[in-house]
Amino acid sequence: MALADSLDVEAVLGRSLTSDEESRVEFLISKASGLFAREAGQEFVPGETTGARLRVRAGGVVYLPQRPVVSVTAVTDENGEDLAYTVAGQAVTVTSPGELVWVLVSYTHGGDVPDLVRDTVAEVVARTLRVPDDAVAGKTQAGETVGPFSSQATFAAWAVGGSVRLSPEDVAVARSFRNPWRAVVSLGA
Repeated sequence: MALADSLDVEAVLGRSLTSDEESRVEFLISKASGLFAREAGQEFVPGETTGARLRVRAGGVVYLPQRPVVSVTAVTDENGEDLAYTVAGQAVTVTSPGELVWVLVSYTHGGDVPDLVRDTVAEVVARTLRVPDDAVAGKTQAGETVGPFSSQATFAAWAVGGSVRLSPEDVAVARSFRNPWRAVVSLGA
C-alpha cells in the first residue's frame, strides 16, 4: 500500500532523484506509508473488510472504522444469522438490535488518497533522503573547524540512524484522520 509515489517525492525535493535515491525510494515510500496508515488507523486505499467484529452502541448503531464507506455487503450476529440494517455514512444501524452486543460486518471502503496524506508521506521520504551522512552513521552531533571558522550541527532524534520515522508534526497529521467514533473492534471471537 503506497500512499505516495516517486514523483511526489521529487516534487517535495524540487529535483529528480539520484540513482542511489531511486534504488531506495520504493522501500522508503512503503515504510512511510505503513507508519502513517498505522498512526491514522486508516488504510486510505480501496479495500474490503470481511467479518469485522464490532460493538453495537445505543440504538443499535455500529460505527465502521475504515472510511469512506463505499458499501456494506453483510451484517450478521455472531452465529452468522443475517440482520436487517440501514447505512448512513460511517454508521450502520441494526434495525432489531435486541440483546446484541457484537455484530460481524463486511464492507468495502477507501478511495483516492487525500492530498494531505500523499504530501505528508512524500515529505517523510524526502526528509529521510536528506538526512546527513553523519546522522545516518548514528551521530547526534557533528562539528568542523577550518582555520578560524567552526560549525556545529545537532541532529533531530528522528534523523539519527537515517531510518524512516514520523516527526511529531507527521503524527499530528496522521491522527487528524483517525475515526472520530473510535469504533470498538474485537479481534477475538
